[in-house]
Amino acid sequence: MKRILFLVLAISVITSVTLRAQAWKIRRYEGIVGIGTSNYFGDIGGYSKGENILGIKDLSISRTRPSFYLGARYKLYEVLALKLNFTFGFLSGSDANKQNDARNLEFSATIFEPSIQVEYSFLKEKASQSYLMMKGSGVRPFNSNISVYVFLGLGGGFFSPKAKENLENFEFDYSKATLVVPMGLGLKYGLSPKWSIGFDLGGRLTTTDYLDGYTSSYSKSNDVYYFGVINFVYKMRTTRSGWPAFR
Repeated sequence: MKRILFLVLAISVITSVTLRAQAWKIRRYEGIVGIGTSNYFGDIGGYSKGENILGIKDLSISRTRPSFYLGARYKLYEVLALKLNFTFGFLSGSDANKQNDARNLEFSATIFEPSIQVEYSFLKEKASQSYLMMKGSGVRPFNSNISVYVFLGLGGGFFSPKAKENLENFEFDYSKATLVVPMGLGLKYGLSPKWSIGFDLGGRLTTTDYLDGYTSSYSKSNDVYYFGVINFVYKMRTTRSGWPAFR
């Protein structure tokens, strides 16, 4: 009898551990919407290297613009995921009160960025146990937790600059599309088994110097921009066939 009880207990423990280890697979798909900020760093505006510690002075609150985000995430493994992104943002820059104040150039632009990225969670998200029935303990309650990840991706940027002030006096021949390499840091906080709130901050390396519609002989690098996005995440249940359940 004791052997039977011991065997039942051992099986229960092993089953419990297995279920916990595989719990993340129950909701592998996530739909994401968000809103945030856009910041541009290029030829118009900014400070010289000697006056600018870590580029902090290049960040202009008055030139911060909104961005809007839509995405989908698929967990390849518990700590590794792929994410498809669609971001639309506004960019703006001005020489006013900056190093090139006398030049007096100003611009605004829109940019649409589709991209795909890989995320690695070095502080992993704890899978919700609220939908796991554990023998002898019933339904386990949901416990909120924070997960933190880094990301790296590849995408395209389609932009349309609009000249302001004296910028209309310059004419350049350039493509309004660029490759972009998003990289940055993100975090998620669980609100419920199905919902999380998160924040992504990432810079975009580009292959163009014309996000602002302008370049100069003094330019030593391509333009860069940042998105900071507050997002809302909905976790969809995975069907037995491996597809998301939308109901």
